[in-house]
Amino acid sequence: MIGTLLTVERRRVRRGAPGLLLGLLLGLSLTACASATPVGVSGGRSGNVSVPPAALAPIRWPIKTAEHIDLWLHAFATLSSDSSVVPLYRRDYRDSMTVVKNRANLLTALDANRTTLVKGLTASGGYLPAQFLPLDMANWDVVRAFAEQFLRFEGEPRRAPDKETAARVAQFAALFPTAADREWLRLFIAGVADEQARFFADEHARVVRTRVAVITAVDSLWQRVYRPRFERFLTNTSQRTGDIVLSLPIGGEGRTGVGRDGQTVVVVPFPQRVDDAAEVLYVFVHEVSGTLVGGVVGDNTTPAEQRAGVADRLVSMGQVRAGALVLERVAPELLEPYMRYYLTQAGAGRGRTPSAASLSGIVLSTAFHNRFPIPDTIRDALVRQIDIVLGGI
Repeated sequence: MIGTLLTVERRRVRRGAPGLLLGLLLGLSLTACASATPVGVSGGRSGNVSVPPAALAPIRWPIKTAEHIDLWLHAFATLSSDSSVVPLYRRDYRDSMTVVKNRANLLTALDANRTTLVKGLTASGGYLPAQFLPLDMANWDVVRAFAEQFLRFEGEPRRAPDKETAARVAQFAALFPTAADREWLRLFIAGVADEQARFFADEHARVVRTRVAVITAVDSLWQRVYRPRFERFLTNTSQRTGDIVLSLPIGGEGRTGVGRDGQTVVVVPFPQRVDDAAEVLYVFVHEVSGTLVGGVVGDNTTPAEQRAGVADRLVSMGQVRAGALVLERVAPELLEPYMRYYLTQAGAGRGRTPSAASLSGIVLSTAFHNRFPIPDTIRDALVRQIDIVLGGI
């Protein structure tokens, strides 16, 4: 009966498809489904992730939260200046956290050492790859322990007592190779530890509790409607299983890495409202379609363009466009909302630019393509790759 209702509803939806589907799903989940138990509520200070008691079998691509990932990204977000077309961090995140801490009259070591940390971050180019470090670690205690071991052994894996520690020391050493880098990390870890103990753990738990209904809505929309429709694409791009992590600091750029069990971890924004649950799908498809973009851009740019940074910009633009191309084939009712979302992320509606919400049809499509331009050769190559993937060749 549920499957029949969803099929009928899909035929009826047009521009407002995500909202209509979400309303139907929430109603069904409240009356008919044990799996409506909120998924992924963070397990307190440990940062562990919980799943519904009924979920005895592994769920492919479960919705989760992870305090330690958010803590790490939170620290980078409060120190970083983000000028990307599509922001890595939620645009108002740093200011909103400052307001909360000011209300509590709270100053942590991360705040007190901000000037020094920002200076080192700027000089290093942002330590961008370091943002992925916690994705394959269980919680903040593990992240901190490995960081402190790396610092104690002064970045020398041969000084580590076992192979696992040596591998972690080497992992940190690749990101923080010099004595100056290690000193920055030492100050950073101390600041993050103080931030976690005095502010972030409690604040994260509080916010997640207030968004239990959002987690339920996201899980319903993803598992019951859209995950089956992404199945072929995910399987044929070697992403059959993974985790979707709802993150408070993250913006439309998202983050993708490898988890503890070698699975893909996709970090997406944590919507503030039930009505915005579909935003998770937009950033998810942006991220998982990115597996195709790097190769296409590499094949269609010269070594000189790659050295000049042209290829990096094309990868960023190409990921946004690739997400739209995938949706056009697997979930066309999400295409216009996706384009509006990324136009808004890129600044539409600020200053004298028109709001993306006011655009539709050819006007919306033109604005989207103009804001995220890629050469026709790259677009055509992406279309061919996506057709091959969805064709199962």
